Amino acid sequence: MALVDYSSSSSGGSDSENPEALPAPPAKRRRRDGSGAQPSPPSAPSGSESSLPPLPPAFHDLYASTVRHSVVDDPALHQGRTRLIPHVVGNWPSHLYVEWHPLAKQQEKLIQLISRVNEDIGQIKLHSFMTSDLGTPLPLHISLSRPISLTTSNKDQFLDQISSAINTSNVHQFSVSPKRLIWFKSPDSNRTFLVLQVAGSLAAESATTLSNPELMRLLKTCNDTVGSFGQPVLYQGPGKDAADEAFHISIGWALNLQVDEASNKALKVFDDAEFQSLKSWRIQVPGVKVKIGNVVSHLPLSTG
Repeated sequence: MALVDYSSSSSGGSDSENPEALPAPPAKRRRRDGSGAQPSPPSAPSGSESSLPPLPPAFHDLYASTVRHSVVDDPALHQGRTRLIPHVVGNWPSHLYVEWHPLAKQQEKLIQLISRVNEDIGQIKLHSFMTSDLGTPLPLHISLSRPISLTTSNKDQFLDQISSAINTSNVHQFSVSPKRLIWFKSPDSNRTFLVLQVAGSLAAESATTLSNPELMRLLKTCNDTVGSFGQPVLYQGPGKDAADEAFHISIGWALNLQVDEASNKALKVFDDAEFQSLKSWRIQVPGVKVKIGNVVSHLPLSTG
């Protein structure tokens, strides 16, 4: 059987190659107003018009973290980090903390601070807590517990108990301010954290020690509840002052960084004029966050 010889017009050629192709419909004319002028394209919104209203605080709790499907600890996926508490099916990693979402200008200033410190610590890479891998701003926090592990059978009871304890703690909403920049060597891993030590915003600027009366009361409340569930408590070292000065906000971390004269010298940048404004920031503490697995609950403090 002979093959059929199709012409180029039968195989989807252009109209100019097919004399029998239907003529294209006439192009639509742009409408004109009475003056005969063509309408101008919409102007770009101004800065005030394009800025969106802030998201409600509860929105952040809905997307606190991504869902993990793997139970295998692979440090290669996390810049060499390993789990402090191995994953056990039926257990729920949990944490109590105060959450802080820095404003855009605060975010920018902290990123500059981390960059300056990173320049002065040699070949060690300083990783930032300020943004995700995609550049999205991340919240920071002040811990009120160690990483703890609850079971399916007691996690709801724990939430009820800590909610009641915070509600009756008689701690009103307050604020804290960054006062010092230090290194904190993790006792559980080979990570060293770059942290801002905080103090109550009402503390005297001339004070030689950091005072955190509200955080100390919240810590006691959290430790009492955590301890009653057989979990390790936070900042239970000798002496009250050790705990009072232990509250901090981690802004960066490094692997295998030696805390010595050279690395401590890099921290002096915090006293430069361009970073003096950090000490006057007021970080509001409206409540305590309880994270159980991927579920975050907000326990508000009274307004007084």
